[in-house]
Amino acid sequence: MEQFIGGQAMPPVGMPPVGGNPMQTQILSEVLMLQQQISNSQQALDQRIARLENNASQQFTNLVNQVQSIRSVRLSHEKKQIEFDSNVSGFDKSRQFNGNQHYNQE
Repeated sequence: MEQFIGGQAMPPVGMPPVGGNPMQTQILSEVLMLQQQISNSQQALDQRIARLENNASQQFTNLVNQVQSIRSVRLSHEKKQIEFDSNVSGFDKSRQFNGNQHYNQE
């Protein structure tokens, strides 16, 4: 490690260098600052993604509810149409209408 960095190994993150030269201290300080900025940006992105996922989930749930509502209205309309068609098909136009009864009984 000493050959790679040109001197003694750096202390663990967060610990000040012991006996390091000023250039290494400055570089380490900048690296730590950039690492903190990256960490903060990553946390902000994680929060944003979580909000986007939550919004998408809510919108999808609303869409499903709307589709179910439309399907319910359509099924209700079809049921009423079938009932109406059944009643109309049983209607005998040859019978006269009587005010007290729907059909004159012959």
